[in-house]
Amino acid sequence: MGPDAHLDAAARAIDRALAERPEGDGTLFSQAAVHLSAARDMMAHAQRAQGATDASRRALEHVNAVISIVLACHFPLGGIPWDELEKCRAWLGRIEART
Repeated sequence: MGPDAHLDAAARAIDRALAERPEGDGTLFSQAAVHLSAARDMMAHAQRAQGATDASRRALEHVNAVISIVLACHFPLGGIPWDELEKCRAWLGRIEART
């Protein structure tokens, strides 16, 4: 499974979470975080092997930001930040288009 497949799997988990809006579900956010982390690791490895570009750096920054929001949803200090998850889902779509 390559980075694009992991990003797709993460997007599906986030889409389900946005559709279902669970109050205390760990599996969807866990699935998304695992796939995002795997994609990030593969992208970072490719960047080290092939050299960094502005686009590859931005893609990694966005993946890291999406991971942060997914973890904030998984372990919220208050309510789940659904608006932020919707924003990061849009970022994830742009990352998929670039890889």
